[in-house]
Amino acid sequence: MKFLSIIMFLFLTITHYDNDDVLIKDIRASFKICDQSKENAEEFYSKTKKALQNKKNIYKGYHGAALALKASYCWNPISKVSYFNKGKKMVDDAIRKDIDDIELRMIRLSIQSNAPKIAGYYKNIAEDKEFIEKNIDKVTQKDLESYIRGYMEYSDVFSK
Repeated sequence: MKFLSIIMFLFLTITHYDNDDVLIKDIRASFKICDQSKENAEEFYSKTKKALQNKKNIYKGYHGAALALKASYCWNPISKVSYFNKGKKMVDDAIRKDIDDIELRMIRLSIQSNAPKIAGYYKNIAEDKEFIEKNIDKVTQKDLESYIRGYMEYSDVFSK
């Protein structure tokens, strides 16, 4: 009976693990290059959409970024505005729920610093930049710290 219980547990564990699960490291890697081509943007969108099943704010933030980026590849002005507005709402909602998340702040900063001024989505640039600068040394996950420092080196916002 004990052997059967172990086999059943292993079976349930293995079948519960979904090879389609998207890891945060994969999303981060995709985020770094998502603006380089339409194909990269579409891949980033697919990964973040799939990751939404995790129900964590960070995945909502990245999916919001993917929606905002998707807007830049739309030819239809109505779709362009719709994608962008859905994306910024998703990012802002994620930040409202987790205001001290440095990675969410980096995502919003990335969107706002690259969005056209006409979109009107630029009001948190200074706030997010200051938040990141003040809190980067408090990040305990080395891979996350390295990732955000890489963004800081790459971004024009931090060279000003």
